[in-house]
Amino acid sequence: MPETDLSRRAVFAAGAGCVALALLGACGSGSEQTPQDQSTAGTGLPVKASSVPVGSGIVAGDVVVLQLTEGNFTAFSAVCPHQNFKVQPPDSTGVITCLGHMSHFKAADGSRIDGPAMSGLTPVSVKKDGENIVRA
Repeated sequence: MPETDLSRRAVFAAGAGCVALALLGACGSGSEQTPQDQSTAGTGLPVKASSVPVGSGIVAGDVVVLQLTEGNFTAFSAVCPHQNFKVQPPDSTGVITCLGHMSHFKAADGSRIDGPAMSGLTPVSVKKDGENIVRA
């Protein structure tokens, strides 16, 4: 058999293996979303208040911390109630999106806008303590 045939077969076999692993979530760049384990809810705090942009927020562990108006911090679980995928920080229109299945939530109160999620995001009580945002 010519050497090029073996190389093609090797490449094909490796590619097929990677596709199979990707379907199981074990292959790729690491940017794929996977469901979160709810037993770790609340991790990610404290965060530096200065790291939370005014008019938006950040995802820190299992919490999305928001500063929609300067100096006012709120937070919600960053775990989507649909299938436990992690949500993204709010966009410029104040909408938090779960890229897992495209559920949308209002950043102002965590309520469900649309998508397969049947409820809103769970509130997390936070307060500013010195330079940090911590659980209240």
